[in-house]
Amino acid sequence: MKYKRYENATPLSKEQKVALLKEYIEHYRQLSGSDIGALNRKLPRETLTSFLEEVGVMLQQYAQELAARPGPVQEFLEQNPLPDTMSNSLPKEFRIFCLVLNALKQWVSAEQQATDRYLMGGRARATCRLAANECMITGKSFDGQELNLHHPLRDGRPPIPIIKKGHDIIEGQVQTAKPNKKKVLRN
Repeated sequence: MKYKRYENATPLSKEQKVALLKEYIEHYRQLSGSDIGALNRKLPRETLTSFLEEVGVMLQQYAQELAARPGPVQEFLEQNPLPDTMSNSLPKEFRIFCLVLNALKQWVSAEQQATDRYLMGGRARATCRLAANECMITGKSFDGQELNLHHPLRDGRPPIPIIKKGHDIIEGQVQTAKPNKKKVLRN
């Protein structure tokens, strides 16, 4: 089976997107009043442990295969040699694993961006600005503020617009001062 990116078969009009977002934002505004945690649900990592283990093994096996045969990856490493002081510390297979891992990270990032476009299209930030004019967490206007897009869940639903301070509150990262110490971020 070849990978095929999900595409929305019934895209929404701009007006439908704005209306959907307004209703969606109001839903989370009401939820946040009684349960701020509803804005930041995460699937427990152990739920997908076996899948992540399989991916890790696949990455290592693929790196071993690439390390054992000539090709573009080997050529890349030859064109970008390590400094002598480092060459004994970074085995070729590990370097290839790092390259493969980075390629996976870039792929995941692109696919996550594509999932964001599934419902809202490529202008989610602008659409969010049309759907709300203030942060639901802080009540502050978006005027002059950097708009953050926060995903209450990563299950395909669109992000909600908030400001950085609102995002910090949702994530539980509140600055507190301790006597004679610098301010620190707390989870």
